[in-house]
Amino acid sequence: MEGKQNSEIKVENLENSSDNTDKFKNLDKGWSWVIMLASFGAFCLIGANMYGVGIMHATLLKRYGSSVSLTSWAGSLQTASMSLGAPLSSYFVDRFSCRTAVMLSGILFGTGYLGTAFAPNVETAIFTLGIIAGCGAGVGYTASMVVIGFSFKRRRHIALGFALSGMGAGLFALSPMMQLAYNYYGSTGFFIIQATMSLNIVTFGAMYFPSQLELHTQEMRKCNKANTKSDKSKSNCIEVFTQYCKALVNKPIALLSVGMFLNCVGTYLIYLHLPVYIVSKGFTEFQAAWMVSVTGILSVVGRIITGFVANLGMFKEIWLYAGTFGVVSVSTIVYPHISYTFAGHIVFAAVLGLFFGSCYVLMTAVNIRIVGIKFVSSAIGIELFFGGIGAVLGPVIAGVLVDNGGTYEQSFTFAGVCIFLAAVLSILTVCHDVPGKECENQNADKD
Repeated sequence: MEGKQNSEIKVENLENSSDNTDKFKNLDKGWSWVIMLASFGAFCLIGANMYGVGIMHATLLKRYGSSVSLTSWAGSLQTASMSLGAPLSSYFVDRFSCRTAVMLSGILFGTGYLGTAFAPNVETAIFTLGIIAGCGAGVGYTASMVVIGFSFKRRRHIALGFALSGMGAGLFALSPMMQLAYNYYGSTGFFIIQATMSLNIVTFGAMYFPSQLELHTQEMRKCNKANTKSDKSKSNCIEVFTQYCKALVNKPIALLSVGMFLNCVGTYLIYLHLPVYIVSKGFTEFQAAWMVSVTGILSVVGRIITGFVANLGMFKEIWLYAGTFGVVSVSTIVYPHISYTFAGHIVFAAVLGLFFGSCYVLMTAVNIRIVGIKFVSSAIGIELFFGGIGAVLGPVIAGVLVDNGGTYEQSFTFAGVCIFLAAVLSILTVCHDVPGKECENQNADKD
């Protein structure tokens, strides 16, 4: 009995000390900056793999000659797993560490691409590329964000912004290299090179040495686990499930969730079919890969500008959030009509790169205004989960359209309409604003 009381006192002390991060001396200094650079490197490789999926899709189409809809499953599952795999990443981070999770991510990527290199048919490629490599994306993406939170306090936003910019930088730098690898070594050599390149994520993950804050958090989890009874554990599970249900039945969150579903249907359809579509217009595969890389580097610029404009406070976050959808939707609908010239492709790639990822910069602020800080993680989790479903279904729906006599122009129009509906649903959340909640959040920010 006395030992249990001492253990409970230890847990209480750990929880109280975790609120005061000033006691952790290695935050924002020393090895924290190395971790930031390592996270940037991991995001470079993850971003190239995720948004360069159109090049892999074109490679699989030529290799197996299967239908567009069936082949689309490989790429759509891989990209969707970046959102759907977040719970799996959280498990490995909580159970082991961010370092273990990211190293596992690199191993899964390498295994998935190596299996795809020798896959005898498209069904096997769907499993190796879509499931195995996709799980690597989900595990590595979330853990590489969480490790920044464990390593920084005062400069956390700066560090996270720099690390996340690696997604666009990797797409810009590596997409042309991916196309060159295919041109010189064929489909088998291409995926072997992808596997060896992705294994560098293991190297970056090995640099994620746990900070004092992460070690402290792990110790607190172990003590909580030792003192938690089975009935209390069930109660906690029910409480977590209830939080997600409360967020989902919230009308603005439901609108944003459906909007994110539609946005991801359109966005991932665009990235999956863009390289094939550009080649179909008479341009080279290298030009198509270069066009994709342009969207990557401009997404870095777009996210920085969006954050700067949001900080000015001239517009409500929800209008900027919906506005990014609106710009992408209009440009996508117009794109087939200007795709006969190289300049038309350049204009579309520039607009897409500047605006397609800017909504994620505003997601946290938008949800805090709606549900408050307490339930913001549940709200964002639900929205990303819906987005993951959209990432799976969008390319497959477009593939079915193309296989049944449709054209790539029609699939891009379909994508633009979906993203436009996402903008409309986002704007409709203004009708459900709770004045008291906004004041409460503003007061919390002041505190």
